[in-house]
This record gives sequence, C-alpha cells and structure tokens, in this order.
Amino acid sequence: MSAYSEARAGGHGARRVKDLAVQAGTSVARFAASRQGELVIALVAITALWALAAIQWRLTDTVVPWDSKNQFYAFFRFLATALHEGSTPFWNPYHYGGHPSIADPQSLIFQPPFVLWAWLDASPTMLAFDALVYGHLLVGGLALAGYGHRHGWPAAASVLAAAVFMFGGVVSGRLNHVGIITAYGLFPLAVLLLEVAFDRRSWLAAIGFGATAALIALGRTQTPLILSIILVVLAARHLLVRPEPLRYALTRLPVLLLMGATALALIAVPMLLTVQFADYSNRPHISLDTALLSSLYPVNIANFFAPNVLGSLQPSSLGDWGPSHGTRPGIDGTDRAFNYMFAGSLTALLLVWHGLAGGRLLASGRRVFAVVAVLALLYSVGRYSPFFPLMFQYFPGIALFRRPVGGLFIFIPALAYLSGYLVSDYVKQGLPAVPRWALAILGGAMIGLFAWAIDFSTLSSKGWQAALETAKVLPIYGALIVLFMLARSPRARVIAASVAVAFTGGELVLRNAASSLNAEPRAYYSFLEKPMGEEARILGIVQRAIQASHTGSVRPRVEIVGLGGPWQNAAMVYGLEATNGYNPLRIGQYDRLVAPGESPYTALHRRFPNGSFPGYDCDLSKLLGLEYVVLDRPIEAMPHLHRRTVVETVMAGPKVWIYRLPNPAPRVALASRVRVADADELVDQGRFPARTASTTATGTEVMVDDDDDLSQSYVQAAANAQPGKAEIVSWRPDRVEIAVETRTTAVLTDHALWYPGWEVEVDGVRRPLLRTDVLFRGVEIPPGAKKVVFTYRPLSLENLKAAFDGMLGRDND
Repeated sequence: MSAYSEARAGGHGARRVKDLAVQAGTSVARFAASRQGELVIALVAITALWALAAIQWRLTDTVVPWDSKNQFYAFFRFLATALHEGSTPFWNPYHYGGHPSIADPQSLIFQPPFVLWAWLDASPTMLAFDALVYGHLLVGGLALAGYGHRHGWPAAASVLAAAVFMFGGVVSGRLNHVGIITAYGLFPLAVLLLEVAFDRRSWLAAIGFGATAALIALGRTQTPLILSIILVVLAARHLLVRPEPLRYALTRLPVLLLMGATALALIAVPMLLTVQFADYSNRPHISLDTALLSSLYPVNIANFFAPNVLGSLQPSSLGDWGPSHGTRPGIDGTDRAFNYMFAGSLTALLLVWHGLAGGRLLASGRRVFAVVAVLALLYSVGRYSPFFPLMFQYFPGIALFRRPVGGLFIFIPALAYLSGYLVSDYVKQGLPAVPRWALAILGGAMIGLFAWAIDFSTLSSKGWQAALETAKVLPIYGALIVLFMLARSPRARVIAASVAVAFTGGELVLRNAASSLNAEPRAYYSFLEKPMGEEARILGIVQRAIQASHTGSVRPRVEIVGLGGPWQNAAMVYGLEATNGYNPLRIGQYDRLVAPGESPYTALHRRFPNGSFPGYDCDLSKLLGLEYVVLDRPIEAMPHLHRRTVVETVMAGPKVWIYRLPNPAPRVALASRVRVADADELVDQGRFPARTASTTATGTEVMVDDDDDLSQSYVQAAANAQPGKAEIVSWRPDRVEIAVETRTTAVLTDHALWYPGWEVEVDGVRRPLLRTDVLFRGVEIPPGAKKVVFTYRPLSLENLKAAFDGMLGRDND
C-alpha cells in the first residue's frame, strides 16, 4: 500500500473514532436527560455526598460522641459478646444489677444490621458502629431519589432533598442518639414502598413497607412514634385523593392488609415486652411540666438561616450563647445540639422565597408535607404554643416522652420533601410571582428574627459575634438570588439549580459533618475498644480483684462513679457485673431502693436513700454482692451518703480510688428461716427490711413476698433447720445453674434481680419463681434436690400472656 493510501485509510479511521465518540457523547447526553439518567445521576451524587460527609470523621480521627459511645456502642459490644459466647442478649447482667435488654429500645436487639454485624464480629470497632448508624441516613437519601424519580423531579431536586434529610439541622446535632437516627433513616424508604405498593398493587412492596414500618416503630421512642403516625396519615391521604377513594381503597385492601399483617407480626412481641418493662420501670409517665423544660425557644429559628448566629458551631471549649440551661436556667432543658436547625442556605431561601412568599407550598403534593412541617415546629416549641400541651394531654403515647424539641426530627424530613418539590418547581416553571406585601411581611419577619437573636446574644456579651455571623450569610443569600434571577431559560435553570445544590451540599458537609456538634477525638473513647495507660491499669486492678474473689457461690459486683462518660457503661463491655450504668430506663423497684442514678459520670447523681441504701455497708449492698467501688474521690467525700463504712483501700488516688467492701453476701444462698412481707409496700415506702449481720452474711433467713405460695410443711419444718450448701456450676447472662445440697426443705435465693420472664427448674421440674428479699429471685427446693436452673425466657407463651394481661389491666393470677 502506498503512503497516500495509508494516510487516507488512517484519516478514515480517525473520522470513525471521532464519529463513534460523538455518538457515544450524544447517547450519554440523551441518557442523562432521560428519567433513568436523572435517577442514576441523583443516586451517584447522593452516594458521593454521603461518602464525602462520612469520611470527615475518619480524616479528623474523631467519632460520634456521647450517647453514641457511652450507651449505644456499649450495648452493641454486649450484643456481640453474648452472641459469640452462645448466650442470648435478652438479659444484661452487667447493667444496673440486671436489665431486660430485650425490652429496652436502646439495646439494638431488633436492629438487623447491628445483629448481623455482631454475629460476625465479636469485638466491633467504633468506626464500624458509626458506619452502621450513618448508613441508615444513606438508605433514606437514596430512597428520596427514588421518590423524586417517581414524581418527576430533576436530579438536582433529589440531591438537595437527600442532603437536607441526611445532614440537615437536628439530624446533625443529635447524631449521637442512635435509636432515633436508625428509625429516622428508614422513613423515606417506607414512604417510597408505600407508594409503590399502592400504585402497583405490589405484594412484595407491601411486605417491604410493613417490615420497614415495623423497624421504625421498634425504635419505641418519641420520634419513631410520630413517624409511624405520619406514615398512617400518608397512607390515608394516598387513598383519599383518588377520584373514587372508596373503590380505590377496596382494590388495594389486600395490599393494605398485607402491610398491616407484616408490621404487626414483627412489632407485636417486642412492643409487648416493652410495655411490660414500662410497667416495671422507673419512668412509666412524664409530667407536662417536666416535658416543657425541653421546649425549643423560638429565637433558635434564627440558626435555620444563619448556622452560627447563636454559637451552635463554636468549639465545645468556647461554648455557645444560645438558649440552654446555662442562659435560661430553670426553664430550658435543651442545648445547642437539640436546637440546631440549619439545613443549607438554599433550603432556607427556597422555603421563604418560593414556598411561603411564592405560595408554592400550597400546590398539590406539597400541602401534606407543609402541614407536617408546621405541626412539627409547633410541637417543638412546646410551652410557647398550645399544640404540644394538647397533644400531651389527649394523644395516646405522647405523655410517655419528655422532649417536645424532638419534633425537629419531624420538621427536617418534611423540609427535605418540600425542598425537592421547590427545586423541581423552579426548574420546570421558573421563578414564582411574589406579591410585594408578602415580601414586606417576610422581610420584616426576617429582620425582626435576627434582631432578636442579636439581642438575646447580648445576654452572654456575644451580640457583636451574632451580628457578625448574620453579616456572613448575607452575601451567600444574595449570590443565590442573583443566580436564580439570571437563569431565564429551562436549560439555564437546570444549571443554576445544579450549581446551587452543589454549593449547598458542600456547605452542609463542611458545616454539619464532623462538627463540634457531632464529633470528638476517637482517643477519648478508645478505652471502650482497647484500654491503655492509666485506664488499662485501673481496669486491670478491678478485673484481677474480682477474679480473685470468685468462688462457687460468690460473684462480686462493682460500682463505678464519677470517672467520666466512657466509664459509665464500661462494665458491660468488659463483663463486670455492675450495680449502676448509664440509661434513663431502669427496673423501677431496684431504682427506688438502690438509687444508682441515670448518669454516673459525676458523683452528684448517686443518691443514697436513707430507708434502703444509706451507705455502701448497708444490708442491701451486701445482698447485692457489691464488693468493689471505684470512685473519682475518697469514699468519705461522696455526697449524699448517710453512713460511712470501714473499707479496704485497693488504690488511693490521685485521680481514682478503689475500695473493697467487707462481708458481701454470697450470690446464691439457702435459707432455713422465712419472713413473709409485702414487697411492693416496702418499695412504695422506700424501705428495705433490716437484717442481722449474721443472717446477711450466711443467708440463713429470707423474706418472701406475700403474693408467693409456700408449703405449710416448709414453714413449720424449716423454722429451726440449718441450711445446706449451694454453688454456681454454670453461669451465662440468661442462665444460671446451681448445685445444691440440703436435707430439708429450704428457699434458694439467687441474688440477681427478680423480673417477669425468669423461670426456674429444680432437678428438671418447673417450680414457681419466688420474689425473695424484695428484689431477688428464689425458689423453694425439697430435701435431696441436686440441681437448680434459673433461665430467662421472655419469649415464652406464659410470659407473653402475662405481659398482655398486664397491658389490659388483668390480674395475672
């Protein structure tokens, strides 16, 4: 071939490559402009934005702090340990003398991702835990893209909605509240599955909706309750907006029934056990006055427009100057994390300009979310509106919860859907027509709001800083307004919306991810993963001392007070049976008599009731087997103590004091003498029956509740008999096997908490569980008995029936 021919062939090849490239580019452009392309772009952008936010904690070597680690991560570690040791995680013996984890909404037992990870990993890391929690927000963000696809939103609209949902406001501020975040993250998925199930009459989507709604409801706190109510409202709306709602509803009845059956099947048992726990807990009801302490002070709305106007994003060491118990003592039980509302400058601008002034919040499809947003805000302000007090008084379930400010968790998802609709409206319709009177009213309201925020800040001498933060955001809003006004063609509006959404996504990542609201150094909590230095030394001393004290009948308990956040629930991470912990939910009888407190990070929270637990050397302390006390101060400096005691000092300062208490009672003991008394009456009186030192140490006398049945022969024959011998031969959190030797009828007590669901067998024969010494579990054993087994079976039909009868107010007898 000649050089000319080769050149010509090469030219044709280059043109073919160019033509193919042009065709490929055209195909890509067409795909990007298609509905499927919009969905793919949105999904990729949302995932990238989420990943960019998630990596901030890793880059800064921080973790989500406070409750996330001190409470939920500790429960997660217990869950993993229990599964890998062949036990169930239903009963937690390392928490408040024993705790029904299966009934506690915070235990993660009914959270499939956590259970699966715990099953695979015996010692999950904090990073893995945070990734599991944060992953729930990604699920919600991607589901919002699916919702936007169904409703014809452009990709930018879906991305903004997802960004608001994943990173906006209180979601960022209270990321440490794991139970709320995991339920919240599933809400958009439930909304999407609800629509698909109804529109397509899809049984698979119906089952998916029922399962997702059940997981939301199993959060069993205020936010899941309200989210569940909203799902019911959305389902009703979906049926009622049809031209022939009754006929449409009848055609969807099988789907509706399948949704309900799926959800009910999944939530019935956990809910029943939680109701049972509520009846026995320390806080079945909250007073309205207590709830109103956690109201959103309306000036906080200013940080919806300017994130740091009240110091919300200041480093923790510098503090903030917004409404809190520090600036409004006695009437404000919130802080900057609870009150945080910033969800992006574009979001705020669209809501005020296009939504309120332009009237687009009133369009079809937006109204339901606009109403939810308004009601959520009215709920959040608590004492400053009649709405929350009315809900508290008349709406079932609301009186169980203590924080109206939690309504912001409802405001943010409503805002996410509204922001998606507003961007979509702008791209398709352009700028709204805004009456001058509306601009005047809203402009005046904005000026008044910021003036109020600046004036409030002067109470903390931060008025100039609030004014500076206000000035910082004005150019941002100005630039966004100009950008939208200059974009006149449909294509220009797409570009403008995309630029604005990209900016807002970056803004939310920079401001709300790994901020002072939701990040602390990982090193501060590393003790819960791998103790080092002084913390490792303290833990080692306690573990060795407890191990040395273990015998066949002795299992020492420990109390840790004042050592700071990570120590509060460290006992359940390291297998120490503790008399206290960190949890707002506790068995009520135990809480009343022992008074360990909700948050033992400070000694001030540890009370000592004079009638039942006046000091560490009291009878109840001994029966609990409390042998080691770890304090942040000398024992004589503990506040609230009514009695002092002689102790053996194991470690004396300078930062931690460890003491050994003398003469703790054995964990299992046989009693040959019985007193019968009304245990509930003693609890109501806050009184624990006095015992002699000899009977406390030897266990030769026991008090049995008057509701329990004892054989007459036992009472008469055992009055002067000597007890035999009892030793623990096998122990798991949910099962205790005891070898006994006795020649006469006796009462065996396991000094672990009595609670419904515990069963006992003597030589393989089921026997009635006794309530002994007010708080503990026991059993009457005949002469010659050799093996006693206590087992926690909360899922037994007997216990579930008892819980159901208790819920209905029936006498279980």
